[in-house]
Amino acid sequence: MTSDHLIALDNKPDGREPADLVELRNEGPLISSLDERVKPNPEVRKIESRNAWRLGLSRDFVVGQLGERADAVAKPAASAQSIDLEPGLPDWSGINYHPKIGSAPARRTFRRANGARVDPDYVFGSDDRQIYYPSGYPWRCIGRIFVWTNPSGSWAWSGTGALVGKNVVLTASHVCPWGSSPWMMQFVPGYYDGSSLSGVSSFVQTYRGYEDHGQGDDMCTLKLYTPLGNSLGYFGYKTYNDDWEDGHYWTKCGYAGAVAGAQRPNRVTWFPITDDDNDGAGVELEYKADSSSGDSGGPVFGWWSGKPYVIGTHSGGEDNFGEPKQNVAAGGSALSSLISWARNNW
Repeated sequence: MTSDHLIALDNKPDGREPADLVELRNEGPLISSLDERVKPNPEVRKIESRNAWRLGLSRDFVVGQLGERADAVAKPAASAQSIDLEPGLPDWSGINYHPKIGSAPARRTFRRANGARVDPDYVFGSDDRQIYYPSGYPWRCIGRIFVWTNPSGSWAWSGTGALVGKNVVLTASHVCPWGSSPWMMQFVPGYYDGSSLSGVSSFVQTYRGYEDHGQGDDMCTLKLYTPLGNSLGYFGYKTYNDDWEDGHYWTKCGYAGAVAGAQRPNRVTWFPITDDDNDGAGVELEYKADSSSGDSGGPVFGWWSGKPYVIGTHSGGEDNFGEPKQNVAAGGSALSSLISWARNNW
């Protein structure tokens, strides 16, 4: 569908939220043991001077849910087979074709000693990314991913991902903590100003992808402990077809640090894929849509008959000698293999 097709469609409001979503929202924080032989025995102490309570845990425990497995799989052989996987739209859900467009949150203005203003971020040239409010389907299915390589400390980095199954999230391989043990990842759908608009999130149990990757197969699927897609919905998937080249069909979303400090999602809409380079089963989908650190793993998707389908996951920038700079998503039959396996086995 083109922008002219989509603009003619009216948003459809959500119905009454299901009980399982309300129940998920009311769950308390999770605690994990770094040593399975030790059971938690938390101590709650009141701090009179602060009118607050402190939850005390020994060094054997962390707040969150530790990951269990990281499966590095071999890249499949290239295949001409095209795979279509349908999106999931819960019965209670409406659909939001036109999300509200927002702005960056107000930030304190920094100044030098001489009074000159200092901007924390810079954009050279025109930046076409828009901040949007991630309410409604499918925008609530896109979220921020936090990654811990040391679960006892603070998260190490963040990226973007999107629900593509009841408990399956698609992201870039380089967002995952390959080689770390223990590790922890958290997917927060519809992340906006520090929390999920839906009030839910899930930690990652397993991730499966191509550890030794180029940009054309920089992709990974995550298995969530909690099947958020059952309540929130999820994207469909289509294998990229080069007949779509130069068509202004696509949207890319992400949580870039250079846009609202990654606290609000951004999107670029109706851009074309200008070229696709095959590297075996992985395909580099090349475009000029703006991106920066934190956008990695974000979905590149289009609309068919009013439904959203992912065709790739954003990998990053490409700067080859003698060629113009461009940004790249990973797609092709390598992505078809990962998503279809995850849907069928998780």
